[in-house]
This record gives sequence, C-alpha cells and structure tokens, in this order.
Amino acid sequence: MMTERMTEFRPDYAPRLPGEYLRRFLNERGIKIVDFARRTGRPTKAISEIISGKVSITPETAIQFERVLGEGAGFWLALEAKHQLSLARSKEELAGSSKMALDWAKRFPMVEMLKLGLLDKKPDPFELVDHILKAFGVSSIPAWEQHWQERLDLSRFKQQNHNGIDPLGVAVWLRGAEIAADRIETAPYSEAAFRSILPQLKTLSKEPWQTISDELVKLCATVGVAVALIPSVPRTGLRGAAYWATKNKAVIVLSDRLGYEANVWFAFFHECCHILDHSKKSVFIDKDNNGTAGRDIEADADRFSAETIIAGSVVAEFKETFGSNVPKFSSKALTQFANQHDVDPGLLLVRLQREDVISYKTQLAKIKRRIKFNSSS
Repeated sequence: MMTERMTEFRPDYAPRLPGEYLRRFLNERGIKIVDFARRTGRPTKAISEIISGKVSITPETAIQFERVLGEGAGFWLALEAKHQLSLARSKEELAGSSKMALDWAKRFPMVEMLKLGLLDKKPDPFELVDHILKAFGVSSIPAWEQHWQERLDLSRFKQQNHNGIDPLGVAVWLRGAEIAADRIETAPYSEAAFRSILPQLKTLSKEPWQTISDELVKLCATVGVAVALIPSVPRTGLRGAAYWATKNKAVIVLSDRLGYEANVWFAFFHECCHILDHSKKSVFIDKDNNGTAGRDIEADADRFSAETIIAGSVVAEFKETFGSNVPKFSSKALTQFANQHDVDPGLLLVRLQREDVISYKTQLAKIKRRIKFNSSS
C-alpha cells in the first residue's frame, strides 16, 4: 500500500514545503499544533520548525505522523524527497543564472523583511536568494511566482489608488500577515457569532488602542477570525486585507499606514464586511480602474464600516445643527458633540470628513489619536 501511494503521489504544481501540507492537515482536522506535538511525543517547537521548513521530515518523524494522522509514512517521505529534489534543482538553476536570481532577490525591501522578522539578519549576498525563498516558504523563484501570484489574486486588499505600488512589498506585508495569523489559534468560524460581537468591537473603538488591541485580537479569535496587526510597508498603499486561511478561519490584516487609530478602525470594519457579506471564492482587489462591480463592493464595505462606527442618525443631526458643509470647526465643539452621542471624536471626525461635511484640510490634531504598530504586534 505504501509503495503504491508513493508512486501515485505526483503533484502537478510546484512543490512547497512539506510543512505546508502538515499545516493544512492540522487546520482541516481542527488539531492544534500543541496537541499534535503532544500526540507525536515531540516538542511543540520541533513541530513548528517542521511546518516552517527549518527541519526536515525524517523516517522516524514520518512514522509518528502516520500513527497520529493516518497518512502513510511514505506519503510524508515522498513530500520531503520531492522538496529536497526541488531544492537541488533550484540550486542548479540558480548556479546557471546567479546574476538574474540575485537581481530578483535584491528587489525585495530588505529593511521591512528584517523589521517583520522574515529575515533574522541581513543575508550574505551569496545566500540572499536562499534566505528570501525560505522566508516565503517556497523552494524556487518559479515556485514563488506561482504561489505568491495566487496569494495576491485570492486576497482582498484595501489599497489607496495611487501609482508606484511595489508588488514585492505587498507580498512581504502579506507574508508577515500570514505568519502572524497562523500563530493565532481560533475557534471554527461562525458568521452568527461574528455578527453578535460587533457591538463589543464598536465599544472597544472608543478606547485608546494600546489598551484594547490584545482584547480585539482575542475576541475575534473566539469567532474564527484571526486579526493580524502588521506595520506598514512603504510603496504598498495598503491599509488592510481580508482573506480565508481555511474554510473555518478568516483573516483580517490591518496596517498602521495612515498613522491614526480612527483610520485603522474604519479599515477594520471595512474588512469585517468582506468577511461577513462577500463570497469566500470571489477575487476582490482594490486598484485603479477595477470595474463597476469592484467599486460597488468597496462602496458597500465603506458604508458598512461607517454605519457600524458612527450611526447615520448622528451624522444627520450634526448636519442639521452645524450644516452639511463646515469649512472650519473647533476641537472643543466636535468633542462636545461626540460626547453627547457617546462616540469617539476621532471616529466622528473621520466619518464627517469622508462624507465631505468637514474638510480634510481642517487640522484637529488633538481629536485623532496617533498609532504605530510594533513588529511583534
């Protein structure tokens, strides 16, 4: 049986790390890494290193996996052999075109990769390509292009419309998010449960970010949503992303690009809408000229976010009291109005500005709280 299985295992796509398959097995079966480690008799760190590709699958390991998961040891050894063969071939290919490969690797934003922990240290030029591939969990440059183009296509980004977007920077930001989200253990996704906690999430938005960010992540994890907080990467224009890691685990990624808590909250609830109301299989990418359907979906998410944070009735009352176009406004007056309606002044300001009630040129520095994510967020 084992020999037959090994012979039949011929994937028609570029092989990835064997640990990627193990992670999928565990996610699909709802087995936590710590529980799997206990059942195999191995340290949790050892299993994590296999998943990340730092440690190979040995015959002894394959037998342990077979006993716990049911998949034959030959299956795991075949994955490892395929991966090692791919690495060997990649080295051959790189040896024949090392300058081309090095030029490819040098295009990545190295400083950001170091900040996000994708690289431990700045690699030696001769090892740069290998370190980049390992950071992304792929075995070759063609595999990177295939796998990460797929990831970019399947992810839904909230991106400002401007030129100069660096796709490699986007991939770096997403990879940091992928790793961070993978570390967050979540309950199976429940749409009903997610909708039920929206009032609690709105309440959190009125508090200083540093006091509630951990609670936000933990609360969302209980309903099957991993929230990853990833520092901004230059030349990406990304404020947030939403995608599905598995059918039972949604991921929302937030960036601190705009530097204010209110903007992060608007991005968060925007992504919530994509998770709650839009198809898991659809491709939503925010970019210039993305078509009417894309604009409709983004407008829908914007409306959901705005109404969740600040009720339309509050905005209507503000317009009735102060007018629908206010060229100048004081921090004190806006704070008083916000307090009367039990909303955060910064969130109110952002919504009023987004609806052109108050000009973006109006500088109310004391209203909006600054924000900056740590690389370890």
